Amino acid sequence: MTDDKPEAVQFTINAPPDRLGGVYANFAMVNHSQYEFTLDFIRRDYTQGGATGQLQVRVNMSPLFVRQLIDALEKNWEVYAAKAMPPEARGENQPD
Repeated sequence: MTDDKPEAVQFTINAPPDRLGGVYANFAMVNHSQYEFTLDFIRRDYTQGGATGQLQVRVNMSPLFVRQLIDALEKNWEVYAAKAMPPEARGENQPD
């Protein structure tokens, strides 16, 4: 029987020094067309009641990549939740 999973590809990611720290976003907007999805990551200023915000980055992606991203986020969330969240928050150890 053959394994139909693609081989993991290793590659090097280069980034300019001013981007190594990443950006912080506390809000996201998602839009789509027939051909692509657009995710806007925004830092909202809640000292102004949340009425203002600064776009941090806009990412356009194919529908296939969106599905792969959702799968990766779900898998990573499960690992994170198992380590970092108390059982009650995960829905475990709840009385019937």
